[in-house]
Amino acid sequence: MKVVGRKTARLVAGRIVQDIGTEGLTHLPSEAELLERYEVSRPSLREALRILEMYGVISIRPGPGGGTRVNQVASSQFASASSLYFHLLGLTLRNVLNTRLQVEPLMARLASERVKSGVAWDPDEAEGSGENAESGSFHFSVARFTGDPILLLFADGLRSIYVDESADEKVPRNELPVSHDQIADAIRSGDSEKSERLMRDHIRSYLDALEKNCPEILDQVVDWN
Repeated sequence: MKVVGRKTARLVAGRIVQDIGTEGLTHLPSEAELLERYEVSRPSLREALRILEMYGVISIRPGPGGGTRVNQVASSQFASASSLYFHLLGLTLRNVLNTRLQVEPLMARLASERVKSGVAWDPDEAEGSGENAESGSFHFSVARFTGDPILLLFADGLRSIYVDESADEKVPRNELPVSHDQIADAIRSGDSEKSERLMRDHIRSYLDALEKNCPEILDQVVDWN
């Protein structure tokens, strides 16, 4: 019976997600309305809501004046789900940075090619706001400017997984041989080859500096946080 209940809850969670997408819901109806709509038991519905809450799709606020809010999709949710599997696979922060070393130069190239197509580079327009304000960095701006929502989710999700203030203190950005400003200038000029090369050099130099100054950070298994 428990297995059946869990399967039912998963199916109900899927239907709720479909309704969120098709109806543009920002809040879910009351529990009574949901029970009537999906024709399931209260335990199955509550399990379905717990599944969605675990994935960050909804936030449940109990008590008077509470309710179930539909969250805006953010890279932090993608990072949280991914970091669980990364942790189980024993992947380290070095693995994460090596993947960024492959993804972000492509990101810079695509941003530069968009400039060549006639779109003016405006990093301020790409800055995060509200719940996504923590993503308002240069790397987020480049990812968003590519116009590729999947790349944005993936690239900024990887960046969100690797946030270590102690590492930034040991490798100040102003000591890296390639700065954000240099990369931005290359993107603004529409120089795809240079944009890609500078982004790769920027991340590689950061990785090399961590390897030299604090390799123990790179050897940490990704934490599910």
